[in-house]
Amino acid sequence: MRARIRGYAVLLYGGLTMVLFFLVSLPVMIVTGSGDFPIWLARFAWAPSALWVAGTRVEERDRPNLPDGPLIFASNHESALDIWVLLSIVPRSIRFVAKQELFRIPIFGTYMRLGGHIPVDRGHHARAVASLRRAGEAVRGGISLIVFPEGTRSLDGRVQPFKKGPFVVAMEAGVPVVPVAISGTGLITPKKVIAVTPGTARVAFGEPVDPRTFPDKNALLTEVRRRVIALHRTMGGAGGDETRAIAAAGVEGAGA
Repeated sequence: MRARIRGYAVLLYGGLTMVLFFLVSLPVMIVTGSGDFPIWLARFAWAPSALWVAGTRVEERDRPNLPDGPLIFASNHESALDIWVLLSIVPRSIRFVAKQELFRIPIFGTYMRLGGHIPVDRGHHARAVASLRRAGEAVRGGISLIVFPEGTRSLDGRVQPFKKGPFVVAMEAGVPVVPVAISGTGLITPKKVIAVTPGTARVAFGEPVDPRTFPDKNALLTEVRRRVIALHRTMGGAGGDETRAIAAAGVEGAGA
């Protein structure tokens, strides 16, 4: 019962503060034409406060030295909390590549669009490809991305097969991919349940992977996923099946 009450409290807090931060950020975004200010607010105010309400402590492993310039952070996805967790610790002004459905949510969707986040319509191949091209242009322009290559949250805590889309972006943009593993958030708030149990979210960053050293997107995907699984296991996570790295054929994309 307490977990459900906290779950609704987190949901309410997240929604109300999203509206507040949107209203605060909107004039700045309109004047500057940039989403950097709302990302700054999210990193230093929204995400930490929401995690506090959720009773979630973030424990980060030693972070490798990251090169200057844009990066693509490729993370497994256990819980809706993962977005707040990564916003609070990723050392960049970042944007998300996320499923189109999130951009249809009132206020939140407008915030995402104005902030420069990139929607992917996973139900339509041509639009999905166009979205990935826009993501590549954003990265080449200096923007770092956070992607969840599984495409959705894991039901069992294991790292699922990855979609190819984010790695197409990495190959075309020629920027390093940083493997990221998150462990513990699936226990704090499971998928399809509005309930939050206080706990610890563990995060580990791997060494950046240079896409220029791989022959194609499949080889890059396989190596990044292998590293995510290895990092996941070092934090007590279940890892994943390394024999099936690539998600079944279908519309490409990366969704939160």
